[in-house]
Amino acid sequence: MPRNQARHSAAISLGIMGAGFIGTFPLLGYGAGALLHGGFEAGLVGGLADWFAVTALFRHPLGIKIPHTALLPRNRDKVIRSLVNVIENEFLTKESIKSKVGAFLAGDKLLSLAERHADDAVRAIVSVSEYAARHLPIDRIVPILAEQLKLKAKDLDSSAVLTVLRDEVLERGYEEQALHFLLRKAEGILVRDAARDQLGAMAANALSGIKAGGLMGFAVNAFAGFMSEDKLGVLLQNAILSSLREMRQYENHPLRMLLLDEIRRILIELPNQAGVAEGLDAAKLSMLNGWDLEGYLRKWLGELRERAIAFVQEERYATEIVAPAVNGFLARFREEPERLDGILGWVEDRISGLVDENHSRIGALVRENLDKLDNKTLIEMIEDKVGSDLQWIRVNGAVCGFLIGLLLEGVNLIF
Repeated sequence: MPRNQARHSAAISLGIMGAGFIGTFPLLGYGAGALLHGGFEAGLVGGLADWFAVTALFRHPLGIKIPHTALLPRNRDKVIRSLVNVIENEFLTKESIKSKVGAFLAGDKLLSLAERHADDAVRAIVSVSEYAARHLPIDRIVPILAEQLKLKAKDLDSSAVLTVLRDEVLERGYEEQALHFLLRKAEGILVRDAARDQLGAMAANALSGIKAGGLMGFAVNAFAGFMSEDKLGVLLQNAILSSLREMRQYENHPLRMLLLDEIRRILIELPNQAGVAEGLDAAKLSMLNGWDLEGYLRKWLGELRERAIAFVQEERYATEIVAPAVNGFLARFREEPERLDGILGWVEDRISGLVDENHSRIGALVRENLDKLDNKTLIEMIEDKVGSDLQWIRVNGAVCGFLIGLLLEGVNLIF
């Protein structure tokens, strides 16, 4: 019942007792009238006494500063200290808090609760994922990431990089593929007319520059006079093309094997060549200094963020990734409860430590909040919570007084 309604009922009961007390004066000469008068008189006394007692808890009755009234305002500090003491040492003791935490952290209970709310967990993870993607602090990440990448690149051992590349090339047979590629390119160049003409001109110049006398000179001059540049070009072109095709066709071709051995030797010695490593270091530093790494990273992370946002908004992210992960996570803990027990034990220890360190703050928090209230507000708050029950004390006092008055007056009439 609301406090105002209870106060109204208490006032009515007191009014009834007062009216009955006054109204039965003319009936004092009669036994029943005297009996009722005594009952109403005792009820009026009881109602007034309880009204005084209830009122004296919160304020001075009728505004008169009677000693030992307005008990709560006068003993505010004592009441608050008692309340804080009860809360800290009776209701919210360290042991009670720890026991409640321990009961809540029971493995089976916590797993069952988590399984019932697995769908809520999936939705929460999706929301957190989208929030994290949208609010990725790119502007703060980029400078740090760029600086770390530059430091790592500067510290990178060029000889070690060359060694890794060499081993990878040799292991995968890339040197053979490179030779095959070069042979095809050479063949594609040599089949051209321009290459043939160039070869013919080079051969003719070579023949004209040969200095030989006697029979050798005669033979060379006879051959040079017989072979024109075109014929020499065709002859050399066909000879070289034939060799290139044979090298591509036969893996055991002597010239092919010679070239592969030379390529492999160069690759094996590559990491130990100081000039190559130094050149790679110089190229690395030049690239780092000339490349807008932060701009590239900012653009790349921006694109990555947009893709991530679009991805987490797709239904398959929740159904195919998050939900299976959550269910698998719970299933593993259900199958291996010792893992969960270890985690919960650690959590309980941490919470117990926090309780031990901060238990006194409970009382301090209660006192702080109560100190913010003035006496009027504090009393109104207490009356709002318990005032209706206190008003019923007045009603009960009036009724009980009336009944006791009837009893006592009846005894007087008898004796």
